[in-house]
Amino acid sequence: MADVTSVLERARTTEFEVRTQIEHIEQLHRIMKRAVESSDYAAQIVKKLVKLEHEVNDTIDRLCDAKAEALTYISILTGEERNVIESYYILGKSWQRIANDLFMSERRVFLLRKSALDKLHQRFGDDMAM
Repeated sequence: MADVTSVLERARTTEFEVRTQIEHIEQLHRIMKRAVESSDYAAQIVKKLVKLEHEVNDTIDRLCDAKAEALTYISILTGEERNVIESYYILGKSWQRIANDLFMSERRVFLLRKSALDKLHQRFGDDMAM
């Protein structure tokens, strides 16, 4: 059981972790392509890399669960509030980027964030067990 803000912050952190894990998988694929060109040693390396890739994919699955939990709560929001909260906590965008993308001032973005968080806290309180 966690409060609204911590669930959203965990989702934001998750976005950055998933990006890192995806980069890791891409790097593993590049290494595997190079290793395949060699001999028996390459086969051993590829086997280890495949195992590591499965572990990384499992990590991504767990991280995505945290994002799904946050999206469950965000789903009650509509319009600009939802756009701001999803952009920041789910997509990992900066406040300045959100303001530019939505053609509004950063002050307006912060006001929408506050309003959205207030609604989420009113609806779910600090105990978010559903």
